[in-house]
Amino acid sequence: MSLDYRNIGVLFSLNTLNIFLNVVVSTLTVYIFGTSPKVEAFFAASLLGTAVSRFVNTGQLIEIVVSRYHRTKQEAGKNAAMSIIATLCNYMTGIALLLTLGFIAGGTGIINLLVPGFKEETKWGIWQIYCITGFLMPVQIATNLFQGLLNAENIYGKVEFTNTVSLLTNVLILAVWGNSENVTSLIVGLVISVLAQFFTVIYYLRQIGYRHSWLLRNPYFPLRDLAKTLSATSTYMVSVQLYIFLFNAALSLLPPGSFAIYRYAEIIYGKVASVFMIPVSTVFFNEINRLLNQNNGQSIKAFVSKNLNFSFFIGFMILLPFWAGGKYLLWTLWGGAKFNAQDVTAVYELLCIFFLSMIWSGPYMIYRKLAVSVVRPELLYYYWSALHVFSALIGYATIRMLGFNGVMVQVFLHSFLMCLVPILTVWYRKRVYFGFYELKEIIKITLALLAGAGAVWGFNNYWGEVFDYDKIKSFFVGFLSISIAGIVFIASTLLLKVHDINLISNKILNRMK
Repeated sequence: MSLDYRNIGVLFSLNTLNIFLNVVVSTLTVYIFGTSPKVEAFFAASLLGTAVSRFVNTGQLIEIVVSRYHRTKQEAGKNAAMSIIATLCNYMTGIALLLTLGFIAGGTGIINLLVPGFKEETKWGIWQIYCITGFLMPVQIATNLFQGLLNAENIYGKVEFTNTVSLLTNVLILAVWGNSENVTSLIVGLVISVLAQFFTVIYYLRQIGYRHSWLLRNPYFPLRDLAKTLSATSTYMVSVQLYIFLFNAALSLLPPGSFAIYRYAEIIYGKVASVFMIPVSTVFFNEINRLLNQNNGQSIKAFVSKNLNFSFFIGFMILLPFWAGGKYLLWTLWGGAKFNAQDVTAVYELLCIFFLSMIWSGPYMIYRKLAVSVVRPELLYYYWSALHVFSALIGYATIRMLGFNGVMVQVFLHSFLMCLVPILTVWYRKRVYFGFYELKEIIKITLALLAGAGAVWGFNNYWGEVFDYDKIKSFFVGFLSISIAGIVFIASTLLLKVHDINLISNKILNRMK
């Protein structure tokens, strides 16, 4: 069974454009704000908003509900299935609004737990920003739930296109209105982005005949089932918040600027991951549910293996070029008075660790989608809850002992531990569906990686320290390094006849004919 390259390609294309625009936004942010307390306050306020979203656990809920959605659609029709999403949205946005109001009413109390190392003036700034951006969270949660509905209907790329428009708007706002004395331009950009995505999703929902209902009781999603689901996701939510608060508390106690450096790296990584990994896992989730309805264990195992091979290929395709020339490009784009050589080095090293951890995040997302489809999802969330508590304690101690190096250790370790849970769960409970990497394909991809790394090592030996170059020379050296790494890696995979890249190249050649 082949992967759904068409839909994966649509998402790749749109998200690739979006990551370029995100780099532009990040570059403008670095030039305007650097690692100042004001931008750290904005990042912390955004993190507090994310905490509300994670309290509601939209992502986990939609994973559980999509399986019910497909089953209800088959048994009772499309409108009945859509009513499940509507009921869930009513509850979740209401809870999110109450949490937002509670966080605002609490003043800087919750902020003291999140970033105890920040100055009082910065903490007050975080609260003021959150009083505006916090109310975007219920809107964002509704958008995420409705996006899950669109994906369940095999409608891809619509919200990604809206995100492109909102990012272009962000670029214009920062370029014209950006001011290092305040973060108003960042706040306005965030508001426009969230509202644009929401209204675009509403438009596409109407195109597929969705009509929202305000029911709080639904025969296709009884309150008992909802409460059972929420009990598991709520336990998971508490553990996630414990991890986030302890991690960021330790981060805020590091030297000034460390918090902003981590956030810049995390934003770039998150966008890259969304380009390459989320399309695979999103399309995989819908296809795996279809195969489960056919009760074909062998097809499922084969499909899992192909997705794992592809994620392994994607992970190294990202890591190798960035390792080769990422430092040069970061210095070209971000280096300056407000972001010095030490800051650039810290972001580069942290991003290398983030991209290296994609060898775990790919299998994690694939097995997570498989596990929630074939095992009781609530069980998985209890496992992850215990892991988050364990990882939070280790992470806090590691960062306090090793400083910023501890942050990098924790990023890699946490990704590995998260990956183990769904893999081991499927192995022990539903081994009939357990697919794994194809050894022959993995060896081929690894050999291609070694070839690319060797070429880059030989090329970079001719060049000195990146900070010795001006911005133009640094850009060209970085571009050449990335190009050499990418060309050698792709060429090697073609010569070795790696299955996925060979199939994609054949499809392209056939279209050209």
